[in-house]
Amino acid sequence: MPLIPKILGFWGVLASVVAMSTVGCTKKDDAGRPAGLPPLENAPALAPPSAPPPPAPPPPAAEVPAPPDPGATITGEIVVPPAQRANVKPTDTIFLVARRISDNPTARGSLIAVKKLSAESFPIPFSLSAADMPFQNGAFDGELTLTVRADKDGDPMTHRKGDVFGALPKVRVGARGVRLALDQTQKEDESLAQPGAGMGAGMGMGTGMPTGMPPGHPALPPGHP
Repeated sequence: MPLIPKILGFWGVLASVVAMSTVGCTKKDDAGRPAGLPPLENAPALAPPSAPPPPAPPPPAAEVPAPPDPGATITGEIVVPPAQRANVKPTDTIFLVARRISDNPTARGSLIAVKKLSAESFPIPFSLSAADMPFQNGAFDGELTLTVRADKDGDPMTHRKGDVFGALPKVRVGARGVRLALDQTQKEDESLAQPGAGMGAGMGMGTGMPTGMPPGHPALPPGHP
């Protein structure tokens, strides 16, 4: 029976061809697939998590104004000489004013401080400091001129005939025990708000000081002489 070995040999060759074809296809399929993930030991190390940002600095504290210098004051008392006692009434309004000393003897210096007091009894103690400044036009320091007035109508912009006043031409800030006397009498009515009042307006009218505001000086606020 020579036919059987031939048949077996045919089937063996066919099985070999099929096996080789399967291996080839498998290799082709594998070649088209992406490479697998690298081993863990070869993977790049992950960066450590970044530290949180530092907290924002607190906002700067608000500046606290320095307390007033106790030495930057003028203290003293307002007195009435016997010759003027009958001319100063308890109903009068006392205006105490501090001004810069003007370089021009015919001009009134700029207003620095003002205080309103009562004429009910004398002597009247007073204290002037930066707290009495109506404008921020410099520090309360140096040498100043002090004036005081017993005003009959209570209007600082009018000086009435018969008003009693006094002045000290030079007082240094820090002075203590200052004695300011109401020792002069207003000779004529005078208005500080009159139209066209110049630097020399009011001179020789019983005040001893000019009443016109120098050029460029700010207008006085209501209620201030």
